[in-house]
Amino acid sequence: MNLHSYTLKVVLLLVLAGMAVSTVHPLNAGDVSAASGPLLKAPSDYYSYWKQKYLKPSVRFPGDWKVNYDGKGTTVSEAIGYGMLITALLADTDSESKKYFDGLNRFRKRFPSSINPAFMCWKIPPHERPGKNDCSTDGELDIAYALLLAHARWGDEVYRAEAKSLIAAIGVSLVRPDCSLRLGDWNDAPGQTRPSDFMPTHFRAFGKVTGDPLWKKVEDRSYEILTELQLGKLQAGIKTTGLIPDFAVQKNGCWVPARPGFLEGRHDGDFYYNACRVPWRIGWAALACRDKGDDRAKEVLGRFMQWALMSVKDPEQFRAGYRLDGKPVHKSDFSTACFISPTGVAAMALGMESWKAKVERYALGSKEEYYEDSINLLCLILMSGQSHGFIR
Repeated sequence: MNLHSYTLKVVLLLVLAGMAVSTVHPLNAGDVSAASGPLLKAPSDYYSYWKQKYLKPSVRFPGDWKVNYDGKGTTVSEAIGYGMLITALLADTDSESKKYFDGLNRFRKRFPSSINPAFMCWKIPPHERPGKNDCSTDGELDIAYALLLAHARWGDEVYRAEAKSLIAAIGVSLVRPDCSLRLGDWNDAPGQTRPSDFMPTHFRAFGKVTGDPLWKKVEDRSYEILTELQLGKLQAGIKTTGLIPDFAVQKNGCWVPARPGFLEGRHDGDFYYNACRVPWRIGWAALACRDKGDDRAKEVLGRFMQWALMSVKDPEQFRAGYRLDGKPVHKSDFSTACFISPTGVAAMALGMESWKAKVERYALGSKEEYYEDSINLLCLILMSGQSHGFIR
């Protein structure tokens, strides 16, 4: 079965299930005409909750801000990136958003990676006196994209200059010669990557602002790896679920799921707490690229959502982790927004209104911890239509 037939099959499944399929229009800055009415205020309401719980002043640097990662004052570059994205994306709803954005941006620059000082070291303890530490790729990508959003939002050329400098450093230190992404500036080994770091929306923007053809190659390579991970087993006659692993490695020239214990734990080769973000990241790309004739994001999402419709059936039944054969991992019998809300973005990109509506209802009532709530808010922003998140 070819790639386009998978997407077609998803649409047929939706029709058979009686789900409404509608057209989704990505929004430019200032355009909220396509957003759904009942949810227009929802992201700002949830943002107020998120801001009160997680956005905290620095204990060492007055005027700086950080995102509370563990409830004890620790923060990480991923959290700073999420905070910068959120405050830039929701600037229209908060008159102090620029203050928070600038405070987060200043804070991250105070703690350079011990390997490449262009990057933020990935973890800052509560007392904000870290030892030597290196960077993590995802945080740097989000920070760079957030700086471009800030330039588009507030017009200050300093943001654009900072973004271009950071993008150049990412291209040198975090992209391999084969255009796959490293895990961080410490990751010298070949053939190792984290699919949740694949952010085509960001790569498009990086290419546009720099004029560097590298970023199209990075985007193309990311889609190639995702497709290989989803369809590789089909060649062996094994049914695919469309699920993506937390980490992937190259073996005999092919990208395959990492083994248990590769980096973080026993679920490194499963659809777990890293890969749960893939439907959000690729859904964002599908929305941003919808009018550009590029269906690769929709094809990746279509394989995943086909499995979800057939096996999970209802968003609230989505469990907290799956093996790549679709079987739930051990002790995953609970619902959590970091797995459920990204499927709403995927559904929006594919026009699956019934699934999306169920996810929205769940997401608006979900209050958990930093990771779950931050991903939930970022997904709500996209699902509401208030994204302003496409750099064109």
